[in-house]
Amino acid sequence: EMEGVRASSGSDASGVTTSTHLSTPGLPSPKPSPDSSKFASSEFDAVDFLNALFPDEHSLRGVDELVGKLKLRISRVDDEILTAVRGQAGGGAKALSDLQTAQNAIASLESRVGDIKHKAATSEAMVTEICADVKKLDFAKKHLTSTITSLRRLSMLCQAVDQLETHTDQRVYKESANLLAAVTELSRNFEHYVDVGKVDELITRKDRCAATLKNHVFEDFFMNWQPSVVGSDANAVERLKNACLVLDALQPEHRDKLIGDLQNKELLSYASVFDAAAGAGGDGKSIEQIERRFSWIKRNLTVKHVMFSVFPRNWKFPELLTMSLCKLTRANLAELLDSRENATTDDAAAKDRQTTSLIQAMHKTLAFEKDLDLLFGLGGRSETRKKGHNRTDSSVSDGSAFDGGDDGENLSASEVRARHARLVQKRQLETQKGGRALPMDSAANALADEQWSFVSVITSVFEDHLSGYVDMEEAQMVEELGRLISLEKWGALGDAYEGSGGSGTGTSSTKTVGSSLTSTFKSRLEGTTNLNGSGSNSGSNSDLQKQNRPSTENIASVAGAVDGAGEVLPSAGAVFLNVKKVFKRASTLTTGKPLLAIHGSFSRVLRAYAGALSARAKEAGVSLESQKTQKGALQKIINETLALCLIVNTAEWCAETVAPLGESMRRTLTHDGLRNSVTRDVDATEEAFHALAGEASGKLVSGVLSLTQIGKGITGTRWDILETVGDQSTHVDVMSLALTSATTTARRSLRKNTFVFFCEKLAAAVLHQVYVCILKTKRVSDTGAQQMLLDVQSIKKILLELPLTANEQFGPESKNEISKYHQKLVDRESTKTEALCKVLMSPVDGLRDTFQALLPDAEFADFQTVCELKGMRKIDATAQVATLKAVRAAMGR
Repeated sequence: EMEGVRASSGSDASGVTTSTHLSTPGLPSPKPSPDSSKFASSEFDAVDFLNALFPDEHSLRGVDELVGKLKLRISRVDDEILTAVRGQAGGGAKALSDLQTAQNAIASLESRVGDIKHKAATSEAMVTEICADVKKLDFAKKHLTSTITSLRRLSMLCQAVDQLETHTDQRVYKESANLLAAVTELSRNFEHYVDVGKVDELITRKDRCAATLKNHVFEDFFMNWQPSVVGSDANAVERLKNACLVLDALQPEHRDKLIGDLQNKELLSYASVFDAAAGAGGDGKSIEQIERRFSWIKRNLTVKHVMFSVFPRNWKFPELLTMSLCKLTRANLAELLDSRENATTDDAAAKDRQTTSLIQAMHKTLAFEKDLDLLFGLGGRSETRKKGHNRTDSSVSDGSAFDGGDDGENLSASEVRARHARLVQKRQLETQKGGRALPMDSAANALADEQWSFVSVITSVFEDHLSGYVDMEEAQMVEELGRLISLEKWGALGDAYEGSGGSGTGTSSTKTVGSSLTSTFKSRLEGTTNLNGSGSNSGSNSDLQKQNRPSTENIASVAGAVDGAGEVLPSAGAVFLNVKKVFKRASTLTTGKPLLAIHGSFSRVLRAYAGALSARAKEAGVSLESQKTQKGALQKIINETLALCLIVNTAEWCAETVAPLGESMRRTLTHDGLRNSVTRDVDATEEAFHALAGEASGKLVSGVLSLTQIGKGITGTRWDILETVGDQSTHVDVMSLALTSATTTARRSLRKNTFVFFCEKLAAAVLHQVYVCILKTKRVSDTGAQQMLLDVQSIKKILLELPLTANEQFGPESKNEISKYHQKLVDRESTKTEALCKVLMSPVDGLRDTFQALLPDAEFADFQTVCELKGMRKIDATAQVATLKAVRAAMGR
């Protein structure tokens, strides 16, 4: 109906429509249109709304009809409201009824829950009563079982103690050991019942039997443990084996006491023969007779093998005894070595003999230790033990003298306590003089290590007495170095190095370098042995020299040049081969401080070698700078150039080889503090060879520059009288020939990268000298300046093609190319010289402006020289310089 009203009123109101919707009761009301929201708005104005519906009088014709329909709709809405109010009143009463029903249900549920709780409490009380009876029965069963078990064990203990007493009286050790172990195990069950009389009696009887067995065992060992008894009486051997079983069943200290007593007996026997304090065995007191000690120990192990077999294998009695003998031998050797050191002598031959005998004794000791490892099946541990050997058990020195040791930060509390206990025990043992506890206790500590070995047990005592050996090796290397330097040919004839000796063809100056080198080192090594002294012993100096004379094949394998590219001096390979042999010999003797001292000798010898090469490089540089263009000088120039090239190569190769040598030394040394010292020595040696390479390269460049005679050619030419500009000057041709010859030799000798670097430095030096020499001329005409410019351009082309020298003489794989850096360097330096020539070509009136434009960074002194070359008087040139200063000052430069 309202839609009809809206349509009619809309048509009557000239298109103004309303959004009034009429709904039918019982049906959902239609969704109001956006216009219906106007009636619910607080800003709704009825007058405005009606005016919108009836804007004029013509639209008022439908007002009555609309009013009638609205009244009908209002009455229907009132009916709907009344119906809704009546329905709401009925719904409230029903809600109250439902609420009452829910409350009644809750009360009933609460009553039921209470009944359930009461029944649960009743059930719990009933279960508690039942369980109490069960617990009583369970406790009774447990107590009865414990009582029966204890009574049974007590019965077994009584029977075992009775049997133990019987076997103890009869000295039946095997059964006694088994019974003793059983009685001990049973006694532990009655530790809390010692206040019971019967238990206390049984334990007392058991202790009495144990003490008796211990006394019987010690008595039998001291009566029967003899070679004559053990070797002839098999029953005695069996009885002693069973006695060891008794000691295993007793407390460990009884076993240790027996082992200690028996070892002391053997140590006393050894000391009576060799120990200086015993006053006997004089022949074995010298270091030269050390092999007699080792023979005695080996013979003792062999002869008494049956006696040692009575001990269980887990006791390690032969190993402990041998380790104790080694420790005692080490202590005796320490006294002998100290006495030898205190008895100083100035006789070089006597020192030589002492050092030789010391090294021989050390070699014999090493062989003996390895034999012991093989004898006891420890051959696989020798190398591992040697690498990780630490001399903390040495009575001469300990690890605290080294830097960079373990400070304990990464140790656990138990490890720290154990280390502290070892240090305390060590101090106590060191204060005992002449006692036998020192070798025996330290032997037990040594065998406690899982990786124990006999290697370095005795030889470690020699380490603080090897200064004479270090001096001998250094003196040998110094003399060999002098010999190698004196025989070095410096590539003059291109022959291979004759390492076997013979007459050398080196220059007299070379021989002087070698002899002075040897004399310098000999004067420094005060009291060093005479290496020329002959000896038949394996450790003599003559043998050292013969062992270190390198062969040609060995040198080639070390220095190994290919087709002359990067070839080094043969003496370099020979020196490092000698060092390698000395290192191998020394590392077999020691891995501690003496080996570090040997590395110090390596460093000094190698730096001395670098000094000898430096002296030869200076000599070659002076020789090249003083050469004249005369007959026979060409071969001399080539030889000196080749010598400098070989020195550069040798310095670079030695610098690269020093690092692997140092790394090998670091891997061999046993302590971090020693390894740090190696690093310092390696750095110093590498620095010496790097400095040598730079020095020799500089001498080579300056020598070749002198051979070009470019400076002499420029300053000796009359540039003021030239009338025409022709081809390049004669001095440019001379320079070209000299550069070609020198760079060809350099390319055949230097490494590729080094040759490129040499070309760059040579080009820069030549162009700089050309620039300087142009300023040193007297007068320059315009024609002369033009000729200068032509020469500079020719020089630029020659220098630019320096890396391409002798390309046609090498294969395609060795073909060089001009690098961008080389081209840039030549362009930069030649541009400056070309600009100077162009300034000399400019008229005098515009000389200042031309100089400032072409050479803005040149010195004022250069401008004054240019003015004088152009014929200005000195006073006028000074005025021009002042004007140029003013111009640059105005420009802020």
